[in-house]
Amino acid sequence: MSKKLLIILLLFIFSSCCCADVIDNLDNTAFLTPYLNSSVAANGNGTVSMTKTSSNDSYVNWRDYVSYNIRIDNSNSNDKVEITPFASINSGRYSLHIAYLNSAKQPLGELQWASERSDTNVQVLKSVLTLALENNLTNALYYYIRIRLHGDIKSGFIFDKIHTKQGTGYWKPTALTQAAPRTVFAHEVIWYKTPEHSGLWGGWNQGYKINEVNYYHYPWVLNADGRPDIASVYYPSVGYYDMKDPCLVEYHCQLMKMAGIGGITFDVAKYSGDMDAVNMMSNYLNIMAQYDLKAVVCYEDKSHWYTNGIERTIAVNRAYGDMNNWLALFINSGRQYYVSGTRPLFLFFSYPEDLDDNPDKQESALRASELALWLNTFSPENRPVIMRQMAQWYNDIEYANVLNGVYDWPLLYENYSYPPYVAYCSMSKNINDTLFNARDYGQSILKNGYGDFHISGVWPGFDDLAVWGWSGGPRLMPRYDGQLYDSTWDWAIDNNLPVVQIATWNDWPEATVIEPSVEFGNLYIEKTFTKAAQFNNLPPSPMPNFNIPIWIYKIRDITNHPYVTSELDDACEFIKQGQYDHAEEIVSYWADFFNIDSVTYWRPDTSLPAYLPGDYSHDNKVNFRDLVYIGQSWQNGCGIRDLAIIAHNWLDE
Repeated sequence: MSKKLLIILLLFIFSSCCCADVIDNLDNTAFLTPYLNSSVAANGNGTVSMTKTSSNDSYVNWRDYVSYNIRIDNSNSNDKVEITPFASINSGRYSLHIAYLNSAKQPLGELQWASERSDTNVQVLKSVLTLALENNLTNALYYYIRIRLHGDIKSGFIFDKIHTKQGTGYWKPTALTQAAPRTVFAHEVIWYKTPEHSGLWGGWNQGYKINEVNYYHYPWVLNADGRPDIASVYYPSVGYYDMKDPCLVEYHCQLMKMAGIGGITFDVAKYSGDMDAVNMMSNYLNIMAQYDLKAVVCYEDKSHWYTNGIERTIAVNRAYGDMNNWLALFINSGRQYYVSGTRPLFLFFSYPEDLDDNPDKQESALRASELALWLNTFSPENRPVIMRQMAQWYNDIEYANVLNGVYDWPLLYENYSYPPYVAYCSMSKNINDTLFNARDYGQSILKNGYGDFHISGVWPGFDDLAVWGWSGGPRLMPRYDGQLYDSTWDWAIDNNLPVVQIATWNDWPEATVIEPSVEFGNLYIEKTFTKAAQFNNLPPSPMPNFNIPIWIYKIRDITNHPYVTSELDDACEFIKQGQYDHAEEIVSYWADFFNIDSVTYWRPDTSLPAYLPGDYSHDNKVNFRDLVYIGQSWQNGCGIRDLAIIAHNWLDE
């Protein structure tokens, strides 16, 4: 039986419409918004008073915040609304309305379903969906309730209960989903190396085959417009880099903190035998602590299956060693993310296909029995919460209650209509197939008790043309000018689960990156800032300047002058404290001084000259020429700060 057919059959077995009652007994005002000329107050007896504060139009909304909207059950008309009035206040009256929203939670219109009245009979709307369709709102997917108040100022009404049904966006609560700290993670790969830090190239020079002919990338070779030949269709804003470089690590951590990302899922493989990766991760975890970022292992359990000539038992035991060592490293660093209490989150990136060249080892992922054996080495309170990506979970029902669930991941579908690509995924396929199926499948797992956790996924696109699909033919998922990223985030916010994973931060060969690039600038970091705030239910706040970490990294790259580095260190401290304006004031000065933004394709070794602080005339001295320059440019680009820098560095060199 094919893997695809098996998944379809399991979906059929597990899935059913995941509707649920939503009952607000109005013990408090948590879901009520006194939106217009109104006030709300809990009475302490399981009722809420809604009062007019003006003689003008007045209403209160229930569940109007984006994360609280009710999803319409489009599979049937079992979407009744019941509202229980309790008593009038000063001869007040009320009417009831439904405010409809589309899939992006944009307003479609408001429809009245209970006319102005003062009685205390339970008000019933038999079907939210039917009301919408009868009024030609065919694309309504969410709604909230509006209670309009009628009468004089200080009149109003008391209500006792609101009862609705949540549609298929509903996830059955579990102990883990309720306990897990709300966090956005970025999925990060660690294989990038440069000769400057590691003595060799890694990642950027990735090779590939086309028709059995080998091709390679040469990062030290520039094309006609000065772009280094790296293994990606995009180019990093800070140029190719080495993951062992502490300046690079701090740059990543600063961007994530500023964007509202709370942690990193690290794609790792072998531990023993790859101390270079272990040392790199140790350094990374230490710097993450300064920016209060959490960490999660994402282990590629296929790694030992690539070694020919070893039996499955040996490969499995080596995988156990990797898993234990990586987990211990993360826990001992103090950066490990715990889903509940002392239960760490641990992800697998698996490919359970058969390998014909390794028949003794068979499928290249840990079996349910092998995972269970590893899990049984932990006490119940320390047992890891383990998950695989959406497409690689239930090859066998035995995985139920061994794996805790799945995490969403972008999928490509075989399609030869866009040569040279051999696989493709459009916006509609992402929404109607990948995200819809992931939600349906994940909800079924939780509803039927086969698992108890799920991670929502967001992604910007995919294009591995530069590595020719790892020699299998390139695959494409267009970005749609950022709309795909927005849409996946909207689904994740709608899921309202505690963890979101961004796929990915920096997989440059597959071009799933949100890290700043020459092609997109800071677009995806800025989008992350906005969406992560919505996910975390934070009020709107000013967008920070994400060029600050980029400038810090590049300035450090070209100068180690103690005066400059001291100021950059001060700026880094401001970032740690969330004082981004103060950091920008310091760093923007040096970015202008060194003309940082004049280079499009940054290269760590030869991008810009390192002028001395105060050397405005660029003669490698700080002297009267610089005073003359300042005088001529006074208050036309130069000011008191420039004089202070000259004074501090006068004849130091």
